[in-house]
Amino acid sequence: MQGIEKRFSGVYALRHVDFTLNQGEVRGLIGENGAGKSTLMKVLGGDYQADAGKIYLNGQEIQIKDAETANQYGISFIHQELALFPELSIATNIFIQHLPSAHGVVKKREMHAKAAELLAEFGLAHCHPEQTVGTLQIGEQQLVEIMRCLAMDTKILVLDEPTSSLTSREVDTLFRLIGKMKAKGVSIVFISHRLDELFEICDNITVMRDGAVIDTVSAKTTTQKELIHMMLGRDQGEMYEAHCRSFGQERLRVEGLTHKKRFRDVSFSVRSGEIVGLYGLLGSGRSEIVRSIYGLEPFVSGDVFVDGEKVRIKDPAQAGRLGIGLVTEDRRIEGLCLQHSVQRNLTIACIDRLKRLLGYLDVKTERKKAEENIRRFNIATDKPSKIVRYLSGGNQQKVVIAKWLNIEPDILILDEPTRGVDVGAKKEIYSILSELAEQGMALLVISSELNEVINLCDRVLVLRKGKLVAQLEGEEITKESLLATSMGGN
Repeated sequence: MQGIEKRFSGVYALRHVDFTLNQGEVRGLIGENGAGKSTLMKVLGGDYQADAGKIYLNGQEIQIKDAETANQYGISFIHQELALFPELSIATNIFIQHLPSAHGVVKKREMHAKAAELLAEFGLAHCHPEQTVGTLQIGEQQLVEIMRCLAMDTKILVLDEPTSSLTSREVDTLFRLIGKMKAKGVSIVFISHRLDELFEICDNITVMRDGAVIDTVSAKTTTQKELIHMMLGRDQGEMYEAHCRSFGQERLRVEGLTHKKRFRDVSFSVRSGEIVGLYGLLGSGRSEIVRSIYGLEPFVSGDVFVDGEKVRIKDPAQAGRLGIGLVTEDRRIEGLCLQHSVQRNLTIACIDRLKRLLGYLDVKTERKKAEENIRRFNIATDKPSKIVRYLSGGNQQKVVIAKWLNIEPDILILDEPTRGVDVGAKKEIYSILSELAEQGMALLVISSELNEVINLCDRVLVLRKGKLVAQLEGEEITKESLLATSMGGN
């Protein structure tokens, strides 16, 4: 890609970008949200047409008019927003673009056999090829999308935050498969905010800032500090704040919680001022546990206590009245109303409190509340009325967190709170969570990022195959102990 430029409403999103990818190379592409990474890749994928510049493939200039043209050239994408068909089977989703057939009839047996092989290779042997994709967890769906690209004759594969919903074991599996593809000559662009992964899997790393390429460096010779400086244009400071918190009374307690399929006999508690982590591999039951507590999924036995009182939460509205907020794993589907404004997304959970005596919404009060949130959480938007879908991932996540804080909860549950956000936004979110704990809020955090769990949490509960197998505190919380207990080691 040579001299690529792209403008939106006269504003440059890409400024004379040169980007070269060699055969069999794994190239990291990093930058803060809004740096231009996704725009550049959307030009490569035919979603956007460049205002200037040229694209060459194997030395020949090509015109990529749309996504279909990109596929014809062997260019495949896995976006953060998964492009799967939830009502279709796993096998059909994997082979949707080249269904094996004879005389117009799909060879289902052959398709299912190939799908079963891929599922086993990805550690998803417990999933059946005929199972609908919509029944899978987010991380499992992400693996299915990766399988679909592997099943195609891909020459260039662009992975946008491919590990955001994967745990360490699934990441290892993905990296092993990337190594196989690289050996076959496939070129891979690896977009990630997890800098440690870039050093593990990439040959070279390209850094973007403000729509321009700052530099391309070898992963073997650069450092994380140098990359962050290039991304931000300054030194970042410490990612995690030192903490020595004191804990108050028990806010949330779970006793013997059991789900029909996903988890059994789970018991734990969270105290005021405490950040408790919930860690486990994909399929360990982490998300289902918090969704059951919150009233989004049924459980067959066990009890939930809030401030010592036994409760049976039937829906999110009741959870809110009890002072519980939930930041879900998928902010774009469950956390935000993407077609609505930043203002409405910030106030929607507390909108009853903003109504006048006769039930009419006080728009001035709503706007004031939104403006307060925007200032407090440093949400990058030019106006409260901006449609929330146009914010970066990090700013969208801050909107979701602020939304739940507007109900003034005593307990906040967060499922993958920094999924798909850049290092700058991560630091801001960590600071917010630490501040909330200092103020006495009880926080329960699910995360697949080991560094996040180790540095943010006071205590970590480890799950394996739906059972709580360990509780780690203080110096016990290490990468080795988390991996060993979650995977069944000693």
